[in-house]
Amino acid sequence: MNEFDDSRNSAENNQPEKPEEKEEKKNEPDGNTAKQEGQPDVYVPAKKTRTVSMRSFLVSVVAVFVAAVLLTVSICSQVYQRKLIDAKNDSYNQGTSDTGATDLAGVSKQLATLDSLFSELYYDYDDIDKEALGVALLKAYVEATGDLYAEYYTAEEFAEMSAENNGDMEGIGVSVIYTNLEINGVEYGVMQIIAVYENTPAAKAGVQVGDCIAYVGEGEDRVLVQAAGYTKAVAKLRGKAGTTASFTVLRKNEKDEYEEVSFNIVREHFTTQSVSGRVLDADSSVGVVRIMQFDLTTPTQFSAIMDELKEKGCKYFVFDVRNNPGGDLKSIEAVLSFFLSEGDLLVSTEDKYGNSSKDLVKVYTGTGDYAGCSVKKSDIGKYRGTPCVVLTNGNTASAAELFTQTMRDYNLAKIVGTKTYGKGCMQSIFTLERYGIPGALKLTTRMYFSKSHHVYHGIGIEPDETVELSEEALKYNVFVLPDELDDQLQKALQILK
Repeated sequence: MNEFDDSRNSAENNQPEKPEEKEEKKNEPDGNTAKQEGQPDVYVPAKKTRTVSMRSFLVSVVAVFVAAVLLTVSICSQVYQRKLIDAKNDSYNQGTSDTGATDLAGVSKQLATLDSLFSELYYDYDDIDKEALGVALLKAYVEATGDLYAEYYTAEEFAEMSAENNGDMEGIGVSVIYTNLEINGVEYGVMQIIAVYENTPAAKAGVQVGDCIAYVGEGEDRVLVQAAGYTKAVAKLRGKAGTTASFTVLRKNEKDEYEEVSFNIVREHFTTQSVSGRVLDADSSVGVVRIMQFDLTTPTQFSAIMDELKEKGCKYFVFDVRNNPGGDLKSIEAVLSFFLSEGDLLVSTEDKYGNSSKDLVKVYTGTGDYAGCSVKKSDIGKYRGTPCVVLTNGNTASAAELFTQTMRDYNLAKIVGTKTYGKGCMQSIFTLERYGIPGALKLTTRMYFSKSHHVYHGIGIEPDETVELSEEALKYNVFVLPDELDDQLQKALQILK
């Protein structure tokens, strides 16, 4: 997950609290992406079934959407990561009709009529979960608007989404991908661990990058990942701090044979890793920095990794945003500020009425959840002039595309790889408590543009050097692709040197 969300005026959101991602019901771009097991599970006290009439509830539902047209934009962070759909400009340009309130009033009457019929005739009417029905109505409305990035979040979903974007997670501290592992000529579906976060339960327990989780659970509850399916298997790794995650990995021994290693790890709170970096094995003067997404942890992590690699002697950099689904506005603005000069244009936006705004590079002091997106005077332009190349693919989207295009606009980097996804619209999130409805509403409110005003929404960004991966390379997830098979990385090295 993962849309490019405006984060301005975030203090007004009253957000509770990263997500790559909940399971999305809408289409995502092709290709395997990494998923973090640490996505928080939100636990709330059980609620009694409401017995209020649906008529009064429907009136409040209609009222909130009519009033939403008049809302002053109060925005908070978004999921990252996770909902990349083939959107075109017409999905953004859907205006609100002057007769919208009248139409909604008619719908309200129709729904009230249905409720009357059910209440009088349906045998099990008293057993209907009115709260669940109300949530379904809200989600159905949002789905029917045609805004492919819109979403209604329940209070629980909103808390989970906000927590993930803030990097506040519960779990064991790993990122996994689903892949096939061949053993004695037989392929098994497993979850390969591609990252183990520092100072997390998994790291302390000895879990290693490259371990392949074959079983989740233990004893009678132990089940093959292949049998459970990826979604359910990941769910078994997740959980609340203080609970235990049990799983078995396949790990190669000294004889190059797979052996089982079982773990029982108590979950804890930890901060996610949105950026990773390494010194290239084949050339110690090159640093490879992978940005998984732009959440509220990204600016701080990016800066720390860049400084560390520079201290190790890296003079050339490859910024890998392949499979990066996007992220938060303040996050990407902070990262870009490291490469630009004060007063440079970061992004311009335009709403449906033609109102435009521009964000420029400047000192910014973030508060609360946005403290990690602060930009000091000394941060501005500190990496400008660094020789670098940006790697992209068809899953590079939204905020990652703004990063890519801006680096090109200011002649800071060459782009290598394949055409990006093509998402140039911005979503805003509104809390709904003031209208008596729990949760939040996300909807598309603006189109956004880089310095060149290049339009790539629904089109994508063409790289300077188009390089397709070989059939052999495509057998690997990009997160574990060996350098010698990564033709896109090899082309980047040619450009740098």
